[in-house]
Amino acid sequence: MTSILEWLKRLFGKRLFNLEWLRSLFRRSLKFPVSFPKAGWAVIPADEKVEEEQMPGFYEQNYFLPVTMGEILLSRYQAVGKLGWGTTSTVWLVRDLEMNDYKALKLFALDVFAAEESAFYDQTKQGNQQHPGANRVRAKIGDVMIPRKDWMYYDDHLALVQTPLGESLQDLQIRSAGERLDKLSIQSTIYQMLLALDYLHTECHLIHGDIKGDNIFQEIGDKTRLDRYVQAEMENPSPRKFADDYPIYRSRPLEPASELGILQLGDFGASAQGDQPRNGRILQPGLYRSPEVVLKKEWNYPVDVWNLAAWAWCAFEGSPLFQCTDTSENKRSYSVSLHLAQFTGLLGPPPPDLIEPDTISAEYFDKDGNWVAKDREVKVTSFEELEKHLEGEDKEMFLDLMRGMITWRPEDRKTPKELIKHPWLQAMDTCFSQAN
Repeated sequence: MTSILEWLKRLFGKRLFNLEWLRSLFRRSLKFPVSFPKAGWAVIPADEKVEEEQMPGFYEQNYFLPVTMGEILLSRYQAVGKLGWGTTSTVWLVRDLEMNDYKALKLFALDVFAAEESAFYDQTKQGNQQHPGANRVRAKIGDVMIPRKDWMYYDDHLALVQTPLGESLQDLQIRSAGERLDKLSIQSTIYQMLLALDYLHTECHLIHGDIKGDNIFQEIGDKTRLDRYVQAEMENPSPRKFADDYPIYRSRPLEPASELGILQLGDFGASAQGDQPRNGRILQPGLYRSPEVVLKKEWNYPVDVWNLAAWAWCAFEGSPLFQCTDTSENKRSYSVSLHLAQFTGLLGPPPPDLIEPDTISAEYFDKDGNWVAKDREVKVTSFEELEKHLEGEDKEMFLDLMRGMITWRPEDRKTPKELIKHPWLQAMDTCFSQAN
């Protein structure tokens, strides 16, 4: 036995006893298309609504594309894992059998403006690809139409073909201590998202309009994570249920990265052209909505700067900068009066030029910007009082950064290009400049 081991050592060297090398041999044994188990998964209870099944009208409209694990779409893309879902789509990890690599397929529901989002992705490729923010914006490889042919529906579903990305910052935040991002993580994120916004605004003339943790993704880095993901699905199949023959899977997240690396801003479903101002259209998640949107005034690129700051504050502090949800009378709904009162409590009265007669602003402020709404009290606070995790000069610099992004007037906000050079982000600027 000893002689055999010595012979193996001489033949293979130390690699024989390297666990990762042995795993790599196993990974190379995956032959696509792979065969997935026909049983052995946990069954989700029939009365428990999960993922896309929670959407209003799911059963009546049946507008999501049914996908079965292991199914080969368009004779090319084998579905090997459900990565996630949203109000307008499901996202699947697929194996491209022609190119022999992995892709992500974002499969749109039928009643959404999928073609518009696809066009926005096309627009993101029209900018200068040497811009440092170009690789911080998620790209589209292409799009395909996937037919749906069952007894009632014969529509085609649009799908975006994209490079798979890792976990979102929302997922990272949830599994972090205190469900908040640490200082280095938020510095890196703000810096990289400012690069992305500078690229979108100056090169592509696009407003993102929906900046939040679950639209910011980490690059995969180690591609072997994808093989391990497929192997995990084969060994421990995802929980699922069948609703009127529609298979509903619980999403399986990719294994977390060991450290925060390159980030990409994705999901352009709420985006808008930035070459003309507009008003009236509701934009951004309520929690991160800017004053000009709330007041239904003209808005443009600066809405993204406010959005990024409001989200980053919440992710770092672990609590929102502004409350906007009315929980009275056992209901939860977005409240304009609460949101505006919160703005006023932190920023002071709005400049008089933001107040116009016969508009929504006149319902809450007089012509001088004083609060007049009777149903809500303004509680005065400050950035210093609300910030809980920094001290000294570090805190002063962070709050100075926030003050350059959180302002009543959109024209008073600094641009992404200006903010990238802020002192609180200079360590990131040096780090990423050296990496490039």
